[in-house]
Amino acid sequence: MGKHTKKTDFTLSGRFLAYILSKSCNVKGIRLATSQGEQYIKLARALRPACSEVLQPGTWIQVQGYQKVNTKTGKIKLKAKAIMPALPGGSSSNSNAPVQLFPEPASKTQKGKIRICQKSSCRKRGSQQVFTALNSALQASGQDKEIQLQPMGCVGKCKAGPNLVVLPDKARYTKVKPKNITNILQQHF
Repeated sequence: MGKHTKKTDFTLSGRFLAYILSKSCNVKGIRLATSQGEQYIKLARALRPACSEVLQPGTWIQVQGYQKVNTKTGKIKLKAKAIMPALPGGSSSNSNAPVQLFPEPASKTQKGKIRICQKSSCRKRGSQQVFTALNSALQASGQDKEIQLQPMGCVGKCKAGPNLVVLPDKARYTKVKPKNITNILQQHF
C-alpha cells in the first residue's frame, strides 16, 4: 500500500447491472446500482469463476470487501471479497432514508458494430466460428437489425487472435471464443 492510500472495509447493497470483462473476455468486475449511484467493483480472483454468469441483471446483492482511498486525489477503488443475495432496497435496518429504485438499463438506441478480424492468423484461431456464433446470437436475440457484424483486417495482435472490436465503445477483445459471445453482447448492448 502506497503512502497516499488508506484501506478500509465496505458493504454495499444494490442491483447488479452487468459484468465487466477483461480484454481476454474473462469476468474482472461488476457494475452495481446503489443509492449513491453506479459503482464499479473489482472482484477478487477467488470470486471471479464462482460468480461468472450466475448473477442476472436486476438481482439485488450485497457486496462486502475493502476500499482503497487515495488521500491525495480522493480516488476510491473498490474490491469485493464476498457477494450475497440481498432484499430489494438493501438489507440495512435504517429504513428512514428513502430507497431509490433504479430503472432497468435502457436499451441502447444507437446502432453498434462488431468488427471481427478475418485475416489468416485469426481465422486459424477460430474467428470464423466466432463470427458464426455472433451472427446466431444476434439473430436469436433480435438485435441483428441494430448491431452490424463486419469483417475487418489485421489489428496487429495476430498471436492473440481471434480479435474483435465493439463500436461505438471501441472496446477490443483478444482470444475470443464462441462461449464469450453472450458476455460481450451483455456488456455492450
